[in-house]
Amino acid sequence: MADLSQQRSAIALACDEAENALRLFLQGKFDEAERFIEERAQTRDVVPSSVPIFTHFHAVILFAKAGITGTEEDRKQAMERLQHAADLAGDNIPKQGWAQSIASWGMGYFVSQSPKSISISEKELSCRIIEAEATYLSALLCFFEESLAAFFKAALLIRRAIRGYKHCNSILQNNENSVGSEHDVGAVKLGFGGFSLAISMLPPKLLRLLSVLGFPCDRKTGLDAIEEALRGGGLRASVSGVLLLSYHVILPSFFSIPLERQQHVQAAEEVLRVLDEKYPKSFFLSFYKGRLQRLKGDLEGSIQSFLKLDEGLHLTAESKFFKLRHAWVYELGVSYMLQLEWEDARKCWEELEKDSVWSRAFFAYMHGVCLSMQGSAKEAAEKFGKVHGLMRGKMSGKVLAEEQYVSRKVKDHALDTEEGVQTFHGRISGLEFLYLWNSFPQMPSRLLEQVVRIMDEAASSSVIVYGSDEVKSEENTQPESQSWLLGTEEEDEPEDPEDDIAVGNLIRGTALRELGRLDAAYDCLNQIREETCYVETELFVYPMAAYERALVLISRHTGRTQDSQKSASFEFLLEAKQELSIAEGFKQDYNFLWRLLGRVHAARAAIQGLMGEEKAETTESAYTAEEVLNGQWNEDELSDEKLDTSLVNEFKGLMESEQLTSRT
Repeated sequence: MADLSQQRSAIALACDEAENALRLFLQGKFDEAERFIEERAQTRDVVPSSVPIFTHFHAVILFAKAGITGTEEDRKQAMERLQHAADLAGDNIPKQGWAQSIASWGMGYFVSQSPKSISISEKELSCRIIEAEATYLSALLCFFEESLAAFFKAALLIRRAIRGYKHCNSILQNNENSVGSEHDVGAVKLGFGGFSLAISMLPPKLLRLLSVLGFPCDRKTGLDAIEEALRGGGLRASVSGVLLLSYHVILPSFFSIPLERQQHVQAAEEVLRVLDEKYPKSFFLSFYKGRLQRLKGDLEGSIQSFLKLDEGLHLTAESKFFKLRHAWVYELGVSYMLQLEWEDARKCWEELEKDSVWSRAFFAYMHGVCLSMQGSAKEAAEKFGKVHGLMRGKMSGKVLAEEQYVSRKVKDHALDTEEGVQTFHGRISGLEFLYLWNSFPQMPSRLLEQVVRIMDEAASSSVIVYGSDEVKSEENTQPESQSWLLGTEEEDEPEDPEDDIAVGNLIRGTALRELGRLDAAYDCLNQIREETCYVETELFVYPMAAYERALVLISRHTGRTQDSQKSASFEFLLEAKQELSIAEGFKQDYNFLWRLLGRVHAARAAIQGLMGEEKAETTESAYTAEEVLNGQWNEDELSDEKLDTSLVNEFKGLMESEQLTSRT
């Protein structure tokens, strides 16, 4: 018993030291934190039969670095280190022979847990947690690739990790705190909460596949478990806080809907309050504060937070973490664009174009966008002309989604020529970026009004071709309650592309929706229907317009309910459901497909909440947090037999469909 007590003390001490390294990292002392953790990994984790705590948390630091920079090189480095930590931990987990396996299986008929779950050392428990956590973090890195193959790979890794977490939780429950510490309890809660949250945000058709595997996907349950890990202290508390902040202030730019905005703001403020008490004056948290201020519409405050962060950290080019600086330079560029300050934004994109290892082509395009919005047609055309030569090719077997978008825009609209820059698409390219990045909800009303004016001016100075007629939009005197940039008459020939009209209606309609002018917004968006509006290249407008129409209808319902105090009519919500089905069912490939599907999933959940419906069992778990964490999740649901032939065949069909659309 004395040896066990001494061993447990050594493991707890190692966890405390690793926690100190994470504290240095959160304070912005990135190189110092890595040196601290690397030294201990090299001296302690190489000792035979030692728990690889420092090796694992070096991998966690690299995981955080990869999450911020988004580069393939950093993701590969983090994946390799995580795999190394998992292998070291696995070497310290006793393997059962076939006779022991049969005996344990037989004992399952007579006792609720096998003897292995009852008699176990803290060393083995810590190694099992490290193995599960490393596998889970590897799965999260797969989500950076917006493809079905990457999502399915992540699901299989999560499936493996959750089996490990469940075993660890059984150990903690059966030993009644005689083994394990707050570090271990926090790790299990973070694991369960993290994968529940991650899976709940996947597109519906992938959720349908994962439901066959028995994954619990309840978002609230996941958030509650992560918050418990944050407040419970220990090594994973700070990681839990960063994960919650990422969900509340970064993911809304990709997957959130307006109804959720205030909830994200309130939750993020509470998490920041807790972390500020533990890590006062943390430069790292300034990054999240800047994103939170932007989410609240305080663009000037957001810019000041990022400038303060840049001045305070003083990262040099020699630092291994110098590329982290690109994260807040990027955020500064976006914030300046949201303020429609194109010159300040241009300077940020110019710096990233020179130094970024993620995608110089994308930042060259953004540089050209700002020049175009400033009216510098010649300089913008020269910059757009460099985009194709700066593309880095495939990443993880697939062209980066952002590079697919910018290269297509330059080619389809001849933006590498002065004439192309001066067309309607060239004049509104900056606003199109803000729309696709879901940024209009973060802009105050005065700037949204300016967006509408810019769209009108671009239309007035561009010649829109309808059939055989050329009609300048300045001649269009229709009131705002009617659609914007309508076609001329019935004699218009439908085979003539109407890309300019569709993109203009989409951006203008969305801005009007954010301004609360719902009737005018719906009229704009209603013109973009596949059966009445022919679009040749900008295919994203069809499903995105359907999604935006759904948001208008949801806003109409909530506004009517507030006006009458009580309304039992769901006609607007039922119509919104139909629009979401149109958005989700659009069959052709288009830019940023997965982002839109995530928003559609969130909008459908909001409608279910407004109608008081039960959540669909195909997308949500029937298990509560208490049932999951107390081992009520049936082990059979994670067995290999669940991965049946029908599931694999359906996955293959979706893969073939994705490959076909990417080739075309």
